Amino acid sequence: MRKKLRKSFFCLLSTIIICLWLFSCDEHICKIYSNRSFEDIRSIAYNTKEAFCIVLVDSTQELSREYCLKNKKNIDVNKTIYNIVDINISSNEWYMKWLCPLSLPLTCVFSEEGTLIDLIPGATKETFLYTAKAISDKKITNYHYPNRFKLSKCTAISLLNQVLECKMDLDQGIYVPTVLSNPIDSLKYPYSFYWGIVGELMENDTVESKILARSMLELETPYYLQLFKNEFITAKKVLNPDFEINDEPSIRIDNDIVSLSDCKVGENVSFVIPIYNDGKYPLKISKIFTSCSCLSLIDHTKEFVVSPKDSVMVRFNFRSEESGEVTRDVFITSNSINRPILYVKILADIY
Repeated sequence: MRKKLRKSFFCLLSTIIICLWLFSCDEHICKIYSNRSFEDIRSIAYNTKEAFCIVLVDSTQELSREYCLKNKKNIDVNKTIYNIVDINISSNEWYMKWLCPLSLPLTCVFSEEGTLIDLIPGATKETFLYTAKAISDKKITNYHYPNRFKLSKCTAISLLNQVLECKMDLDQGIYVPTVLSNPIDSLKYPYSFYWGIVGELMENDTVESKILARSMLELETPYYLQLFKNEFITAKKVLNPDFEINDEPSIRIDNDIVSLSDCKVGENVSFVIPIYNDGKYPLKISKIFTSCSCLSLIDHTKEFVVSPKDSVMVRFNFRSEESGEVTRDVFITSNSINRPILYVKILADIY
């Protein structure tokens, strides 16, 4: 009896030790992470001498969800480390600012030292095949990468690596101006100018920081203003120490959802969306887009201005050739500091 108890005790003790060992090694066993910082993943990769992939996904997007479902059976975690990051989490926003991708998901392949090797968009079979090739060869593939910079993938990656290097250095309090020279000249996007401003301010060079701030503001578009809101505010504060965000153009509408009821098939239904400017500077409406030919603008088809503390009535026409409940979208793009791309949902009940 005593022997049986002793044997059971040792079996239980062994089980506990094994479980504790497994849990303590979990960090090394796991090779698919989610929303870990770039520094954490780079450190793990460096210690294990493995390449790593940062996969940018949008948790609200169907294609990104598809990638997450496919990745477990399509990736080889014996050769690399994966970090799936949701761009809707604030700590991950910098990836979007750095890369400005045209679409998601996007797989970013890095060397163990943290150098960007390749950018592979999508969630197709080819996506995973080319990702595996980039990892095994440790060099860029010829998989297509349409980009906002209109540069070859090889050139874009080289310049983006320089921007990343500058960001990482500045995070450590180090600024080397020459690192940003090529990205500022060739990429011509706000992120490289912003880090130049940060660096020059750290060096107390107000003259150069103002030059960079002016150049950055010349790049302002609704898309960039939405993505780089805080960075543009920094640039404006460099040029104007008395800058007040509440004075900036600020768009407002009565409702983000417009409901159209009792619509008949083949009949025109007109409606109005008032656009208000709550700011102290003119609100410039660049363009109003509609998601369907059944929804069109009656007026204000070109760029127009809403004066400070004023409003403009924009008229639309809706006509459907099908019955049922439909949802359409309106996108209002402007220089508004609060919502440079404003989305309005149109709900229609047609019989």
